[in-house]
Amino acid sequence: MKQRTLMFYGLAVLTGFLMTSDAIGQTRKSAAHRRGMLHETIYNTGEIGRSYDQGNLGIDQGYPSFEWPGRSEIVVDGVPYRGQNNSFGGGMYLAANSSDSIGRVYAFCGAVGASSPEAVLGRYSFPLALTRTENFPLLSDGTPNPSYNPNEAEEIIVSKWATPTGLTVTRTSRAWSLPDYDDFIIYEYEIENTGDRNGDPATVEHGGTLTDVLVSFAWGLTPSQIGYERTFNRWSYDDYEKKDLRVRFDRNRWLNYVLDRNAKPEPTYFNEWSATNTYGGGLLSPQAVGYVTLYYDTLLLAKPNETVMQITQSDSLIVWDANGHLKQPYMNRLETSNMRSTKILPYLDVALTRKNPPYRNMGVFGPDWVGRGSFNVRQTKKNGVGSIMTFGPYTIPFGQKVRFSIAQVAGYGAARLEQTQAGLFDEGGSCGEMCGEPSDAPFYPVPNLTQTITYGLDNMTYGSNYLSTYPLPQYVNSNTVTMREVADRAIEAYTGQPYISHDTVQYWPERSPAQGMYQLPLVVLAPVVTVRSDVLAHNLVEWASTPETFSSPRLAAAFSHYEVFKSIHPLGPWMRLDSVGANDPRFFAAGKYSIKDSTTRVGESFFYSVVSVDVAGNRSSRSTGNLKLHNTVLGGTDRLEKVVVVPNPFFVNSGFGGQVSSNDPSGTIGFYNLPRICTIRIFSYGGQLVETIEHDSGNYSEEYLQVTRNNQLMASGLYFFVVDTPTGERTHGKFVIIR
Repeated sequence: MKQRTLMFYGLAVLTGFLMTSDAIGQTRKSAAHRRGMLHETIYNTGEIGRSYDQGNLGIDQGYPSFEWPGRSEIVVDGVPYRGQNNSFGGGMYLAANSSDSIGRVYAFCGAVGASSPEAVLGRYSFPLALTRTENFPLLSDGTPNPSYNPNEAEEIIVSKWATPTGLTVTRTSRAWSLPDYDDFIIYEYEIENTGDRNGDPATVEHGGTLTDVLVSFAWGLTPSQIGYERTFNRWSYDDYEKKDLRVRFDRNRWLNYVLDRNAKPEPTYFNEWSATNTYGGGLLSPQAVGYVTLYYDTLLLAKPNETVMQITQSDSLIVWDANGHLKQPYMNRLETSNMRSTKILPYLDVALTRKNPPYRNMGVFGPDWVGRGSFNVRQTKKNGVGSIMTFGPYTIPFGQKVRFSIAQVAGYGAARLEQTQAGLFDEGGSCGEMCGEPSDAPFYPVPNLTQTITYGLDNMTYGSNYLSTYPLPQYVNSNTVTMREVADRAIEAYTGQPYISHDTVQYWPERSPAQGMYQLPLVVLAPVVTVRSDVLAHNLVEWASTPETFSSPRLAAAFSHYEVFKSIHPLGPWMRLDSVGANDPRFFAAGKYSIKDSTTRVGESFFYSVVSVDVAGNRSSRSTGNLKLHNTVLGGTDRLEKVVVVPNPFFVNSGFGGQVSSNDPSGTIGFYNLPRICTIRIFSYGGQLVETIEHDSGNYSEEYLQVTRNNQLMASGLYFFVVDTPTGERTHGKFVIIR
């Protein structure tokens, strides 16, 4: 197996139930969730996705930002698209009053405009630590993981940072590959008054109580990058903010979410992609994306005499609950994409009037919501990007903590046809103040992707009739389809309660446990797959029989069989090569399965996947381990001969073998005629070592992703390479990159 001196994207891929920890210090670190269908980058500064911007900076390769479905980057007509990323940044805001501070202190931990990622450091937050844990049921060699904990997530990232407020945040994020539960990530926040204001945990700058603490969670929600790039030939807030996005609030689930008005049909290849399921079908923005409040702390909420909050005499009769706490949320705010810190500051100042007043109309909003922070429904078109949910004010003595839990969710549309027809309504989603709609008529129908609907004073059409003609894409891997259904699964996972639909049943986060329960039902395991080429350039897909003997009290049903697939792209179209039963004599020998794909040629790349199916028809998902990209090669040579680079010269986006790696839309370079084991060193024209590649796969060739040891794409120019074998043989050559 090849290894490189470079660790791509700063993320170590671990096996088993292992943990790595970066040294504590003022260093911005990241790790990425890739286990399920929803991929996301997590930072130890509080940022989620990427450094906040208005979309003009694009998505950095290898750093997914609310990417659903995952591995969705493509190249169309020679143009690379970074994938179905649905956010230009997320994070949290903190604000507090302190007895020794002059005025109010604030911290912006992502989700605000910054000139660069470095602007976060020492100003908004102080990164402390980042750990990543992989709790996969199978090890990388396909054998059972003896440390696997079925009561925990499969992927856990813990990030920790201090802030100028004296509050230190520990955020634990969790992801799963289970088909019903792989479209969300759950974030648990523990916010402690440590008195650490400078990022040095050994010192305490203030040991007193913090008052009027506000805690905000914010995202820039923008489904989706490919849809807008393909439609408008750019990725700009002028398009996604001002044209087709509509924001909504589902109060039954405490769910803030965003829809594209018509799901962005592919402008050139709609019919072809829809009929063949290529790249997931012909809709480019079928996502509904948002976040659910799963839990907020109530124990330390301020009493009326503990806050300087400005409340009118009339509002004072409705905003306090039976325990003398302010009804939550404090604020549920929509904003433009310009979420700069100077704009947000007044929203977090309790001495000023709340930006969003409480709900007041009992006849429209009902007794459960009157007095709670309202949703600025009339800005759901004008401000269809920034989403802020704020809680508080809290009184937090030194050494005490408050906890919150948020689920990031994505689904194929927001509702099904029958839900729309049954009269499903949410707040927002119309033209609002842009067309003069009244504020006392905030509820509008929820669109679906089977039949369009028309509503609003501007008589606009919403949704799509796509599913009345074409099937769901193959990446929708269970009967949990829409974002609403995903949100309900996230609530089930967190609370440990049976699954229910919250279409008409109100969910109250304050009644949930302070920490997640995570007793999820399990399906048969997906095997760990390896793919290799034989001497005739046929691809052999191989895996162990371990999934057949996996047992757990929560296993839904017993193993039935495997299905083997290949595709040109992770989103499809997936072609089934064969169905393989347990101990199938055609493919099974010595505890291992091997199935040959003889329809391949040297240089062709395909994704291969082996899915397990149980006797009830449940299927494992495609994720880490059972989804492999393989470039068809010949077996390696017995001795070192002349090594060639293809293509040479290399024009960016030319690709390796005509295909594109799932993690590199700009293509790769191939080294051909290699011995089975060798070391390749690449040097710049000036003699600087650019990269070292340890080739030990036994293959005839090696692909290279044009990334230097400093994690930068190689610049245009002339490069030299030297190939050495363990027996002392050496050869060399050169190649050119042209951008």
